[in-house]
Amino acid sequence: MALIFLAISCQNSENIDSRVRLSGKLVNWGNASKILNDRSLASDFGLGNDQLIHTNEEGQFSLSFELNEPGYFSLGRNKLYLSPGDELYLEVDYRDPEAAVFNGASATLQAYLSGVPFPKSGSYLEGGRNLQSANVSETWALAKAKTEERRKALQELEATEEFMELESMRLTLDQLNTILSMPIYGSFKDFWEYSEKKKAELLVPLKDEINSLAAGLMQDKYMKHPNFRDMLLELVDPALQQVGIFAELTFTPYMIEYDKMGAWSTQLELAGLTEEMEQETNQLLASNIAEDYKAMIQTKLQSYEALNPGKPAFDVVLTNALGEQVNLSSFKGELIYVDLWATWCGPCIAEFPAFEELKNDYANDPIAFVPVSIDTDLEAWQQYLEKHQLEKDKEYAINRLDLADYKVITIPRYLLLDSSFQIISVFAPKPSDPQTRLLLDSYLKAKP
Repeated sequence: MALIFLAISCQNSENIDSRVRLSGKLVNWGNASKILNDRSLASDFGLGNDQLIHTNEEGQFSLSFELNEPGYFSLGRNKLYLSPGDELYLEVDYRDPEAAVFNGASATLQAYLSGVPFPKSGSYLEGGRNLQSANVSETWALAKAKTEERRKALQELEATEEFMELESMRLTLDQLNTILSMPIYGSFKDFWEYSEKKKAELLVPLKDEINSLAAGLMQDKYMKHPNFRDMLLELVDPALQQVGIFAELTFTPYMIEYDKMGAWSTQLELAGLTEEMEQETNQLLASNIAEDYKAMIQTKLQSYEALNPGKPAFDVVLTNALGEQVNLSSFKGELIYVDLWATWCGPCIAEFPAFEELKNDYANDPIAFVPVSIDTDLEAWQQYLEKHQLEKDKEYAINRLDLADYKVITIPRYLLLDSSFQIISVFAPKPSDPQTRLLLDSYLKAKP
């Protein structure tokens, strides 16, 4: 259970500024990213107010940042609800969210949130550990009992009306998610073989209870809660609606626009601002989409302007497998083709033969082929290099966070920079794509 130390402030509310001040300690963090992740709606489109945390050798840190309105954040596996002016001390254990220690005016809220279940673990099913039988009614009873237990804890809090409303809605989602997750976790225990048809068949007997609980959920005000946004598609699942579950639930216009925004944002992150994307963007901006979405589109586009062809490339520090540091800019004078990969990335590994073939075919040309791993398990990376007898002085690694300027969301990803260290494409074609050779040849011929 999280520990709470209350701090009473005599500060006049009119004097509270918009900064959030956090200090504390991260425990058992290992190689996990030390980031306070913003979970606002804007964060779903890569526009979150994320904060990088720098710790000393004991894991201690201090952090201060601007916050315009209350909202949800995550730190490791812990969920936080922060407001402008918050001052909070926290000790967070990556392995055990409920072991967190809080000290500050919002300590009781944070302690409550340290006990919320994880939707991706089936909420109250806890990864299947609480699933004891194939009886759907038993799982429903479990979800209902756990929900009431959490509701009592929520009602004991002194919090804003918005927080109480959003967290009450979370309880509904967790109860629903528990029963919706039962079919897949039941298949892990060999109760049945999972399929969408089987899922619907199992849930139909509880159709009335599920629909009663879900009534009134589809409201735009709940879009502030990350769990609600995560479950949106589940709430309009055609397979479930076909058997009468969630049949009355439909997206509001704002939710439809959110779905369109998600598709647009994902495509931009995967391929950059192509001609096709420019057309889609113009159509989206010309539509009746909500003004806050339009503002997000403009902000995201501005953040990608620095990645346009002809712009200066961003320099980063690479570390080769011998422990030597090298600046990416040190390859200036040649074309630079960067392969961003990881040992756990299947599509990345599949491109290795083509990458090596490019290196061999262009060995006599002024092209630097630079493989850069984003592995956090550096031991696994070293073992991979040794197994495949790769040259350790020419294999590099980097912390993924250091590639933020290049908007690296997924891998594999390929960068092509010219000999003046300017961008040709930060969404370059993969090694096996014939366009890669055409692109390289065109720049080699143009070189004076």
